[in-house]
Amino acid sequence: MGTITSGIGLVSGINTSSVIDQLMSLEQQPVTDLQTRIDTANQQKLALADLSTSLASLKLFATTLKKPGAFTAASATSSNQSAITATTTGSATPGSYQFQVAQLVTTQQAVSNGFSNYSTTPIGAGTITIEEGGGDLTSSSPLAQLNGGTGVSRGQFRITDGSGNSSVIDISSAVTLDDVVSKINTAVDVSVHASISGDGLQITDLSGGTGGISVKDVGGGTAATDLGIAKTSATTTLTGDSINKIGQATLLSQLNDGRGVRTTGSATQSDFRVSFSDGTSIDANLNGAQTVGDVITAINKLAPSKLQASIGSDGHSLKLTDLTGSGGDMTVSALNGSNAAADLGIQGTGTGEIDGQWVLSKLNTVLLSTLNGGSGLPTGSFTVTNRSGGSPVDIDLSSAKTVQDVLDTINNSGAGITASLKSSGNGIQITDTSGGSGNLTITDDSGSNVATALGIAGTTSSSNVQGANLQRQWVTENTTLASYNGGKGMSPGIFTLTNSKGVTTKIDLTSTSLTRIGDVIKTINTANAGVTASINAHGDGLLLTDTAGGTGSISVKDISGTAAADLNLTGNSGTGSTIDGSFEKTIAVTSTDTLATLQAKIQALNFGVGAQIINDGSGSTPYRLSMTALNTGLAGRVVLDMGSTSVTSQNLVNAQDAAVFVGGTSNSSAQPLLITSSSNQISGVINGVNLTLTGVSSTPVEIDVARNIDDTVTQMQGFTDGFNAIVDKITTLTNFDADDSTQNGVLLGDSTVQGIQDQLYAALNSTLKEGGNYKDLADVGLTIGDGGKLTFDEDTFRSAYASDPDGMQKLFTDIQNTTDSTGKAVTTGIGLGYVLENAITGLIDPVSGSITQENNTIDTQTTDYQNRIDDLNVLLDQKRSRLELQFSNMETVLAQLQSQQSSISQIKSISTS
Repeated sequence: MGTITSGIGLVSGINTSSVIDQLMSLEQQPVTDLQTRIDTANQQKLALADLSTSLASLKLFATTLKKPGAFTAASATSSNQSAITATTTGSATPGSYQFQVAQLVTTQQAVSNGFSNYSTTPIGAGTITIEEGGGDLTSSSPLAQLNGGTGVSRGQFRITDGSGNSSVIDISSAVTLDDVVSKINTAVDVSVHASISGDGLQITDLSGGTGGISVKDVGGGTAATDLGIAKTSATTTLTGDSINKIGQATLLSQLNDGRGVRTTGSATQSDFRVSFSDGTSIDANLNGAQTVGDVITAINKLAPSKLQASIGSDGHSLKLTDLTGSGGDMTVSALNGSNAAADLGIQGTGTGEIDGQWVLSKLNTVLLSTLNGGSGLPTGSFTVTNRSGGSPVDIDLSSAKTVQDVLDTINNSGAGITASLKSSGNGIQITDTSGGSGNLTITDDSGSNVATALGIAGTTSSSNVQGANLQRQWVTENTTLASYNGGKGMSPGIFTLTNSKGVTTKIDLTSTSLTRIGDVIKTINTANAGVTASINAHGDGLLLTDTAGGTGSISVKDISGTAAADLNLTGNSGTGSTIDGSFEKTIAVTSTDTLATLQAKIQALNFGVGAQIINDGSGSTPYRLSMTALNTGLAGRVVLDMGSTSVTSQNLVNAQDAAVFVGGTSNSSAQPLLITSSSNQISGVINGVNLTLTGVSSTPVEIDVARNIDDTVTQMQGFTDGFNAIVDKITTLTNFDADDSTQNGVLLGDSTVQGIQDQLYAALNSTLKEGGNYKDLADVGLTIGDGGKLTFDEDTFRSAYASDPDGMQKLFTDIQNTTDSTGKAVTTGIGLGYVLENAITGLIDPVSGSITQENNTIDTQTTDYQNRIDDLNVLLDQKRSRLELQFSNMETVLAQLQSQQSSISQIKSISTS
């Protein structure tokens, strides 16, 4: 059975519930007061948090202002943006710089011969070779490398042909000797033809006149003189002087077709020993040598009375002379694994002197010693019987030094054949010109295998013999990492090497000191990984060889970065004991392959070139394969050898590096510096400035780099606005309204806020005791005005910066170097940027900041308030219970009284009846 409850007393009729609530309401007042205090404290915390956020934002401006970079930023402007644009990064060096763009970078583009149908016409079986980065048997001759490294002055000269016609040739923008030849051959007012022959230029008169050829410098320049052609010839041919020779200024990196000279690179380990017939010897250390002159000086200092080094009379080699007078043999032998003596061509034995091997090729060709991966072409002779069946002709190549010597010797032999470079450029080809229909036979003479090495030995009914890939070495220990990998370079990284025994070693190639392939080889070989690194046999990449002797296969895996992939060592299973990082790849072509399937194979290889089928709209064979190098510039060029297939290729666009002249003009006394790049983006020429070449310029382009404080002005204005926003916020939070207390600020009377103001204004009024012209913020346009707010005068700030930028920087960024009690160096920031940052940090530091401490105090008070409330609520609950019990008891007593009264009334009624 349920109970009925009511707040009205059944006997008294009193609303006990209401009475108790009213009584408890009076008792509740202390709790209400405490809760009000908690609410106020929470509002204060929110206000302080908002203030802390604003201060944190203000600190960011101060942090920026303490950095020197805020006052050394610069901007760059170009006088001709159609030629060069410039952007700045970091602290660019102010100044005015001149540049003249000679050429933009180009990407090699080649095209095949035509086919009648791209999807059904077979292209013939064979092996196609793609080599990226080198391998061709020609070379370019930069003007700066000619005349023994002294170069060629860029300027103008006049050519007059046999008919009296003349033209001024301007080579101000020429980069290579080929550029000079091109400028001569494209001159419209004179009829001559220029070519490169041997070690100089040759100019042939085509006018038909009898006046001879004349070349003279003009404008006070020496361009023609430096080119060896400032002369007159009474005949139709003007043969220039030799301009290709070793000199004191010749860079070692230029020798051996760019392979350079490999020294120990150590100041304590010698490179070679010279032993004399008198039993004495001296050791030579070439560490630090950069030029041939450095080498000669280093050798001649060793024993001036015994040994003399000089440049050979042929201009292509070095010579060592024994001055002891003993008349016996002198020997040069390598030390400490150095290749310097061999690379200088002086290793070996000679009587009284050593006439070194050629280390400088003729113009636009390469040394035979560069072939076969650097092991060279064997000497000897071979016999040719042409297709007309005439008498065999013996051709002796024993005196040949260069590939061009080989071609010239064959072409001058009278054997009824001509020799030239293959279209691929990596070997030679022989063409029978006898007109006969028999077989062409080429055989090595006894004891010789030179024809076999050239790939031309054999008997054929064809008039054309395609020679072998002669594998010119273009990768050596001196190859720079920046030029490697098609010019993309090697990105720093870490990879693992797992040897044949399954032992894994980390190879760290992240050091900035790694600049050459030799550095990579040394890093691997000193890691004790059970794997040896070297240059591969073809001289076109790295070779990893297992030395652990296990039964497994070695493997390479990048774990940080792409260093191994960039070195072409990943995705290469090798032979189990080796991994060959060759930059030469092959494609097998079957008898059923077509242009379409070849294009697919090239694309799938994803190496060196991309290929597309084009229709040139011509005749019966319109379909061609268009091939474009994947990388730009010379380092991205490819050698395309189509082998025995019926596909041929020719370059439509040759790869070239961008070239820009820095400083001076063609008319200035100082020659400009030539900078080349495999892309049109160039950095490092001006500190902190990146250049983008956009077009060739016929006149110099001015790049003006000036300090630019626009960003700093923005930071100063941001600091000012941020500070003033905090001032407004504090004013609102501490507001006092005498008429309406409800409008008072939540932090009115808070000592922390006062402390914030004091510290901020103290920082703003700080002075730099030791410095330049500026001691405080007012000196540079920052002052405190009405209402305690900051005023920023931008004009004053800019004017102060213009007058003394270093003084401005010092005002904000100055540091002080001292030592502590232990003698340890201590650096302290004393500039106003540091002062402002430190002042704000002292307010908002999450551990010791003033606001943090105030928040901790508020939290403690709030906890105390809540604890008191909890205690009071317990007491109030108890009091309510007592009141409820008391009122219940009262009702019980009243009920009993009422019952007694009823009983008395009944008794009274009975007694009166």
